[in-house]
Amino acid sequence: MLHSSAFTPGALLTGRRALVTGGAAGIGAAIAHAFAAHGADVLVADIAPRAPLDFDPGAGGAITTVEFDVRTGTADLLLAHEPDILVNNVGHYLRPPHLFADNTVELWRELHEINLGHVLRLTHAVLPGITERGRGGSIINLTTVEAHRAIPGHTVYSAYNAALTQFTRSLAAEVGPAGIRVNAIAPDLIETVQVPYADLVPEEDLPLWPTWSPLGGPGQPEDVAGAALFLASGLSRFVTGTTIHVDGGTNANGGWSPRSSGGWTNRPRNP
Repeated sequence: MLHSSAFTPGALLTGRRALVTGGAAGIGAAIAHAFAAHGADVLVADIAPRAPLDFDPGAGGAITTVEFDVRTGTADLLLAHEPDILVNNVGHYLRPPHLFADNTVELWRELHEINLGHVLRLTHAVLPGITERGRGGSIINLTTVEAHRAIPGHTVYSAYNAALTQFTRSLAAEVGPAGIRVNAIAPDLIETVQVPYADLVPEEDLPLWPTWSPLGGPGQPEDVAGAALFLASGLSRFVTGTTIHVDGGTNANGGWSPRSSGGWTNRPRNP
């Protein structure tokens, strides 16, 4: 008889407790609501918390929000939730683009804190509790397709996310014996507040989506939430140290092209 979670009916996260950073909007909110819909008790930590969106409470899940800045907040506020699922969702490339030669040390520090430093601190704070409770757990780090390819004008952002990818792999090897899985999700072409493709792509260019991504686009936060739900649940009990690319295929198929007017684009108008 098969005993895998894949063959067990019902909610996937019943009895689990999750902590999602930056979960008040966009990808983080979609992840929080997917987890709650599958029975998890979710704590959303966000610099600007909002009222939770509607979700199906039939599975017994819940969402609580707390105001928290990952760059400066102390984890004590969050540890009382006793999470066994941690989603390090916060990250940003800080527009506009900056050529590396024009960078400042202050910019490097800001990029470090928003993309890598807080992940190290929060994961370090949460790990002992997950280990001591002995129920296993899942740590999910949100990175970007640019951890795996170039992004001219955002060199340091790309470097920190590549470091986060390697942190994911190495930590997975360390904590696997405790039943803790560590994985990453690398989105691209997802409609979010940070990257609003509905505003960025003019109507006359909409037919070009199939040339930018094998699956067209743009993707939605719910697409990323589906991957996170898989990684948080028992469906991925034998998956660790890897990255799921939720990008419509751009990591496999695409890259950056120079504009004749200067700069670069990953959405060429004349492919």
